[in-house]
Amino acid sequence: MYVEYCGAPQRKGKGDNTMKKAAFILALAMLLGVAAGCGQSAGEASVQSVSMICGLGSAGMTDRFAGVVSALGETNIKKDDSMTIGEIKVKAGDAVNVGDVLFTYDMSQLEIDLEDAQLSLEELKSQLETQQEEKKQAEDALDETTDDTERRRLLLDIRGYNNEMQKTNRSIAEKNRDIEKLQKNMQNSSVKAEVAGEVKSVNANGSTDSNNNPLPLISIVQTGGYRVKGYVNENNASVLSEGISVIIRSRVSDQTWQGTISSIDWNNPAQSGSNYYDSGSSDTGNSSKYPFYVELSSSDGLLMGQHVYIEPDLGQGAQDANTIHLPAYFINDADSSPWVWAQSSSGKLEKRSVTLGEHDAELDTYVVTDGLTASDYIAFPDETLKAGMTCVPYDESTFDPDSSSGMTDGGMTDGGMTDGGMTDGGMADGGMADGGMADMSGADNGGDVTAPAADGAVTDAPVEG
Repeated sequence: MYVEYCGAPQRKGKGDNTMKKAAFILALAMLLGVAAGCGQSAGEASVQSVSMICGLGSAGMTDRFAGVVSALGETNIKKDDSMTIGEIKVKAGDAVNVGDVLFTYDMSQLEIDLEDAQLSLEELKSQLETQQEEKKQAEDALDETTDDTERRRLLLDIRGYNNEMQKTNRSIAEKNRDIEKLQKNMQNSSVKAEVAGEVKSVNANGSTDSNNNPLPLISIVQTGGYRVKGYVNENNASVLSEGISVIIRSRVSDQTWQGTISSIDWNNPAQSGSNYYDSGSSDTGNSSKYPFYVELSSSDGLLMGQHVYIEPDLGQGAQDANTIHLPAYFINDADSSPWVWAQSSSGKLEKRSVTLGEHDAELDTYVVTDGLTASDYIAFPDETLKAGMTCVPYDESTFDPDSSSGMTDGGMTDGGMTDGGMTDGGMADGGMADGGMADMSGADNGGDVTAPAADGAVTDAPVEG
């Protein structure tokens, strides 16, 4: 779940997350209750997956960012604009090792330029010798004459010779530097790879990018492992910081990986022209998004270009995947004979007894030891519910941070269950705190949640997995 944060960015602690998580689940339950009430005339009740409520599946209730698996890094090699390419030794897709020759410069022109520079240097040295001799003659004449007019003329000549000699010396120094550069370039006629990897592209024709900036001659993608790239914007900037632990989740299975945010590139924002969720918001339509990178503890099982989810690691991964921590407001008569509204095997609503374990006072949740499984569906207790109602499920199949709608078939889209509806502006300020449930559909502080694959800035040919 993506959330919006208002005011000055602050690092969100675990306590803040648990409170927001609890508030989110409560709001979601109340929304489902409202939906159940609206559907009473048709004998329907909205039920939600236990795995989603408890964060056991791939769509748990925590801050989540879209990410894509990318290479460890990319090295760009540019040509010296003063030199001419002789031969390019590699092509896109080639594997290269450190020290492999990527391309060579044409030395024929360098040899001509070096010869011309050496000739010019000799001419400058000869010119300096002439100037020195003329100055000496003027100084000798000055010593021999006593005529004041002649002495003044000779003194002016000597001063002119000194100025000319200074200019010639500067020209000689510049020409020497030119010769040194040419000689160095001739020694570096071959440009070699400094990293091992795969050649991503070769720009032999001097093309430019969309901003008319010259592209590098050769780009090499480093091999030997992967990292994950995601984006964060101003609205959720406080959720992430360099050095924090994160969980990487597959989009199609329960497989996870551990990682650490290695960097957030605040200096190179990318403009987002529209919200990733269609929440009807306008205040974040042009917000900037900033790329961040996750260093993985292990990349086993990941594929280049694979799309994943990124979550701050708040301990949710440490819980037993089969343990159900159910919010107390789903449970009726918790202190005596606990039961919940659940979907039966026939798809009808029923009262089901459950056995409770330990109570978490901070989150106000109970461990359910018997009576429910993660695959069951339950409804938020509501006075309109009756046994035998037809259940309308809401689960991970109707929750997708990549889609523009929040719920399918339930009518809860465009500001209902997306960031525009379930944010600080929708749940805390305008929804749960000040206006009950009345203002939730009107919240317009939807967060700009972005996906790396949307702007073409990340890898080629994404692989879902």
